[in-house]
Amino acid sequence: MAVDFKSLGKNDQGALIAGALAIILSFIGSYITVSYDGPGSSALGNISGGTNAWTSYATFGVLLIIASTAVVGIKAFAKENLPDGIPWNLVATALAALGTLLLILRAVFAGGPSMGGVSVGPGWSGYLLWIAAIALTVFTALSFKDSGEKMPDMPKKDTPPAA
Repeated sequence: MAVDFKSLGKNDQGALIAGALAIILSFIGSYITVSYDGPGSSALGNISGGTNAWTSYATFGVLLIIASTAVVGIKAFAKENLPDGIPWNLVATALAALGTLLLILRAVFAGGPSMGGVSVGPGWSGYLLWIAAIALTVFTALSFKDSGEKMPDMPKKDTPPAA
């Protein structure tokens, strides 16, 4: 059964758009930038470079963002293919939140203290990727809230008797 994108809820539409945008931004080589503006750079000019989000543990973060977007897409367009009894909106929210956290941590802690004119940190596409990933997390959380799904029951530990 085909589903029109416009017939989806606003949260699912927002999650799909934010997820697709985050995936595209993960390939742009300004996620983390490095620049050198120290001694000898005046003759060479400002030396700079960058990398995309497919490095180190940010790769796992991007894969979690892709998985979250895939869960939202399957839930929206082919819900009958998902097993019943699993809170899929909660799964999508957890995947998006963990992926976003890993992406932010990787860019923030990529470099160390700035030494000798070397500067390492998030670039313009890194900031945009953060915004897209946070938007994905917010839209999936709002979908979870609106869906009426319940948190899974956790087994409760017995309390010891009072002495």
